Amino acid sequence: MRKLAFGLLLGMTCMFVACQSNKLKVDVSDIDLEINIERFEQKLFDLKKGSSLEDLKSKYPRILRLYSEKVIGLGHIDDLNYSQYLNKFLNDSTMNLVANQIDSIFPNLDIQEEELTEGFKHLKYYYPQAEIPKIFSQISGFNQSIVVDEGLIGVSLDKYLGEECEFYALLRRPVYLRENMTPNRIAQDILLAYGLTEFPFKPKAHNLMEQMIYQGKILYFLQALLPEKAESDIIKYNNEDYKWCVDNETQVWAYLIEQKHLFSTHTNMTRNYINDAPFTTGMPQESPGRIGTWIGLQIVKSYMTKHSELSIPQLMAEDDYASILRESAYQP
Repeated sequence: MRKLAFGLLLGMTCMFVACQSNKLKVDVSDIDLEINIERFEQKLFDLKKGSSLEDLKSKYPRILRLYSEKVIGLGHIDDLNYSQYLNKFLNDSTMNLVANQIDSIFPNLDIQEEELTEGFKHLKYYYPQAEIPKIFSQISGFNQSIVVDEGLIGVSLDKYLGEECEFYALLRRPVYLRENMTPNRIAQDILLAYGLTEFPFKPKAHNLMEQMIYQGKILYFLQALLPEKAESDIIKYNNEDYKWCVDNETQVWAYLIEQKHLFSTHTNMTRNYINDAPFTTGMPQESPGRIGTWIGLQIVKSYMTKHSELSIPQLMAEDDYASILRESAYQP
């Protein structure tokens, strides 16, 4: 592929983004809601100070079960050897260093709770009957960032210690991933996980276009919950990557069409355009990963501009991705 030329960010684009942002800035001041994150990881490590495991089981039966079985793989909490396995985990020297660093970086989660409160207030604005999940923090041993179960969302604070965290370097986490392993991504990732769980992917043709537009819908939903966030933050791009996408939007779309990638059903094609990566294969190394997701968001934004009468629930209920593409009249 020829090297994509950098274009100009036109004033029309700025006007479009500003208009879009205003539409999503709704008044949620009358919604009575406050999010508190349960510091489960602290309660867990309190077992080393003499707290009772039976009390922990009694107070957090579902959280402890989810955590033990799905996050750190210790097995069922009623197994005969469970206490022995848990003690081994709690006395692991690395896990204790991680726990201490978490306590240092997160003496409280006030900022994250405030952002989540605003996010879930916006959810209640669009979905008044929605059940708000109970949110808890945990140490995952650098496994899942977010874990979801019915009515529960757990966030692994050890996955958000900052891009300069020495643990990530020792684990050889790629730099492009470390950039988003920061405290300011916690609330956003929780809300993203909520959206992905509540609105699962329902493909018809199983092609790249469907994945792109589905991801675009999820990001638009996230914009609706966090309307004060910049679009670059919503998609988790740094300023340079975001500018590259804006400057090269026309060329990227033309490439997808010319190479007949848009309707490809190959799994590798989807991975290339949707998954995290240092850059998008087939494009210049200045390009960011997940560029198909960004294009998907632009298509959904165009669709919602063309259909200004549609609500967020109506958008999220629409699973005819080909129809969204057609009716968006997307033409960068």
